Amino acid sequence: MSVSWNQLSPEETRRGIRQAAKEMGSLVRTTFGPLGADKMIVRRMQDDTVRTFISNDGVAILEEFEGETDHPIANQLIRLVESHENELGDGTTTTTLLASELLTAGTRLIERGVPPTDVIEGFSIGAQRTLEVWDEIGIPVASTDRPTSPTEFDRGQLEQIAHGGTTNNRTGAWPLEQLSEDIVDAVLRVWEPRRGTVHLGYVAIEVFPGRNVTSSELINGTLLPYEPMCAERLLPIDAGILLVEGSLQPRDVSTNSLSVSGEYVTGGGNNRRDSRKIAEAIAEANVGAVFVTGDVSSEIGEQLARRNAVCFRNVKRSDVDVLSRVTGAAIRGPVTPGEPASSNDLGYGTVNVRAAQDEKTWLEVTAPKGTEPRSVGFVVRGGTESAADEARRRIKDGLNAVRAAVKQPTALPGGGAADVEAALAVRKLAPRFDGREQLAVEEFADVLESLPRTLARNAGHRPLDSIPELRTRHAGNNQRAGIDASGRIVDDVVSASDALDAQLVRSSSLVRSVEFANSLLTVDNVVLDTTPPINPEEIRTGTR
Repeated sequence: MSVSWNQLSPEETRRGIRQAAKEMGSLVRTTFGPLGADKMIVRRMQDDTVRTFISNDGVAILEEFEGETDHPIANQLIRLVESHENELGDGTTTTTLLASELLTAGTRLIERGVPPTDVIEGFSIGAQRTLEVWDEIGIPVASTDRPTSPTEFDRGQLEQIAHGGTTNNRTGAWPLEQLSEDIVDAVLRVWEPRRGTVHLGYVAIEVFPGRNVTSSELINGTLLPYEPMCAERLLPIDAGILLVEGSLQPRDVSTNSLSVSGEYVTGGGNNRRDSRKIAEAIAEANVGAVFVTGDVSSEIGEQLARRNAVCFRNVKRSDVDVLSRVTGAAIRGPVTPGEPASSNDLGYGTVNVRAAQDEKTWLEVTAPKGTEPRSVGFVVRGGTESAADEARRRIKDGLNAVRAAVKQPTALPGGGAADVEAALAVRKLAPRFDGREQLAVEEFADVLESLPRTLARNAGHRPLDSIPELRTRHAGNNQRAGIDASGRIVDDVVSASDALDAQLVRSSSLVRSVEFANSLLTVDNVVLDTTPPINPEEIRTGTR
């Protein structure tokens, strides 16, 4: 058996890391900020069809290259962004740009003779000072550090964060800022202050192409992909709702149906009698709709329909949990004549069918008027299916941004203000370290300023003019000076354009990017296994 390897020199390795970082950063750089451009992704699929979509979302763009590139650094950066997306759901473009700039700056320092350990130490020092500065300038969005009630939040600030999450504070092209209030409502509904969690899984988001995106709406309930067994004529129905975990079957299911020439007919008088009794045991509690996780015999479904109750079977357990949060119903076991349904089991609400495009329908279950259910749904509109899909993605970004602000009720000024303020502090700190670490700390400050530099460039400004002006304003104690939504340099981006970012998102993005870059800056050699794939037959015969 022979094994062969190729090795890249340290120079080739660093050049490969830097090149991959630059290219991945360039994919999203022009999308950054309120004046950033969108990308049109065109991809030929395996069935030879062409898939096209338009987005400015970092993770959506980078994921198109997953599985399409064999470059190890590119794939690692994609996984970095995906991990950030999975945890926080916002800030992926910032994460990509920071990681790209850190790797570029770090490899450049190493080639100038700064040892990797000093680069890593300098970057870590800069990151720590940045987090300290952000804690100092953080803007509380609640009256306490650990709010226990929605009334303790500043709703106006949460809506600013929602606006930034959905539109990057951009106005006009995507009028989703009109949904900021609904986004905040949705997050606060599924927030559990005792556990400190926000369950966005209880916010159903479904796309209904057609009409303008501003027609999107929040409903006090949920949307589910189920159809009634029979008696759709009964819908809409406003009545008691029963949730059953298990199945509804007569006792003797083995003879419940008989096969005759490929057709099934009901058999067994006992089964019909049992089905009738089970239906009666449900209907006597004034049940209007029954949702069952398991199977329901056709006879029971028909008997329920005769008693003005509509039945849904094979409902996912997670969907039953959502229905419980919407209607207030308890989740109980199977109903039998000996264990009938009771009013204590029931929840209440309205069940209706809502039509979408292409004859697709959704079951809409909403809570009684005047109640605030712990699960809600977004009906997302858009003139076309692709426009509605993009609106859905942007609404999810807004939800995730507000969730982060609710979990850690502090925000940072946007528009590059937080980055310039931190860079100023990092530069003041740099002279306290020796020459090589000092170089790395100063380089870290430059990396921080790469974000407002990109904002300025995307807004049509010359960064060579914009960055010095921002430095001067911050040195004059204007901690919120930044680039507003129209591209102007202002003393307070929060008041000028509602530019607020959830601090949790920004801090996590910074920490992940620094850890990612530091892990690669110690790599000075790549070893490539060029051995052909192992053939099991060759191993068995000893020919390899």
